[in-house]
Amino acid sequence: MKRVKQNRNGRVETDIYSQYRNMLASRYASSSMSSLFSERNRAEIWRELWIILADEERKLGLPISSEQIKALEASKTDIDFERIRTIESKLKHDVMSHLKAYAEKAPLAEPILHLGATSAFITDNADAIIFRDATELVCSKLLSILEILGSLMLKYKNLEMTGFTHFQPAQPVTLGKRLAMWAQDLVWDYEELRFALGRYRPLGCKGTTGTQASFLTLFKNDSSKVRKLDEAVAQRMGFGHAVSLSGQTLSRKTDVWFLNALSNLGASFSKMSYDMRLLQHLKEVAEPFGEKQVGSSAMPYKQNPMLSERITGLSRFLMTLSQNGNWTHATQWLERSLDDSSNRRLVIPEAFLTADALCEAAHRLLKGLFVNTKGIEERLSIYAPLFETEGEMMVGTLKGGSRQKLHEEIRKASIKGKIKSVKKKSSHLSGIASEQVENFYAEILKPLLKTVKKGTSRFDSASI
Repeated sequence: MKRVKQNRNGRVETDIYSQYRNMLASRYASSSMSSLFSERNRAEIWRELWIILADEERKLGLPISSEQIKALEASKTDIDFERIRTIESKLKHDVMSHLKAYAEKAPLAEPILHLGATSAFITDNADAIIFRDATELVCSKLLSILEILGSLMLKYKNLEMTGFTHFQPAQPVTLGKRLAMWAQDLVWDYEELRFALGRYRPLGCKGTTGTQASFLTLFKNDSSKVRKLDEAVAQRMGFGHAVSLSGQTLSRKTDVWFLNALSNLGASFSKMSYDMRLLQHLKEVAEPFGEKQVGSSAMPYKQNPMLSERITGLSRFLMTLSQNGNWTHATQWLERSLDDSSNRRLVIPEAFLTADALCEAAHRLLKGLFVNTKGIEERLSIYAPLFETEGEMMVGTLKGGSRQKLHEEIRKASIKGKIKSVKKKSSHLSGIASEQVENFYAEILKPLLKTVKKGTSRFDSASI
């Protein structure tokens, strides 16, 4: 099959399967998240920012006509990406290429486009909008996942199962308690993302070195108008205020906030996935497995934990990205250097797309979670005699015995296999685990879930 051909201009064309594609976009993440970081979305935001800048400058008295603003608005979505690439091949500057292509579509507004601004005005303010939208998307999916976990933890709050420390049988827990612990981690991650977003501020209009000198010149040394422009642009973007101080770019410290929060989310999902893989091996719980799904190309009987393993792998990748943000922030020179640009184009989108992919996989896993109550009960019955001994040690101590001596007696008896089966199952093996679940749900999770709007989560069921 021929995959490469040349068009009439001699340019090489290929189908989508002939070149490398990012697996996050093509395989794992949702179309909703992928579209946020698309060329088209970014280009439209850039044009919206140019419109906002010109319009607010007009309102503050600069010689910009309403007709020029209308010309910009009329061609905002008329984006010729091939033309932009042609221009960039000569200029080697992405913002200027978009700027010139936009001016060709709206020649009336060409003289006032990008007035007083630098490239960072476009790129960093666009990033602020995309960061916000991407964070909101992850948070909405987290709430939906927490809603599922909330239902499951209440359903299984009393289902006792063997607890493990060091992956050795320990005192029983309940399945509801384990699910609640996953949820507690995710609640903390949700709160951290909301905190990062809550204190986030866009660049606004700061000029080439952050002094706003170009805008001060435009407004004839009226600093009040410079400040008004800065705040008005931020508010038009949907933020309350612009950042107080900057060099040419917004401090890359803000990248660190989001990358750290997303990395922490990756750690929580990783913990969940390892727990799932261990429990599926024990045949106590299992992730959903499709009627026609294949677990192994060699062993037809296998039902591998594909979703859990995907979560493990993607989490590992996401956790490594947090270091990148600190390095980028730490190595910026004075008012700015450009070594952050190519790096951020890779790291920031991939961090958000990976977090989104993790939400997609976790949602599918929890929505179809299978609980093998028979398997849970069988394992619990095997170890029940040993589990009873801790309670017996407590009772013996209350009756005046030595805790240390009782411990040694039980240790010796267990090693020799002399711990006898109990006649009656105790009701205290899992302590107050069920109450802990109820309290966590009532005090922490339920109030948070009130923010969930039915039907607003955007999960992509078509992902592989």
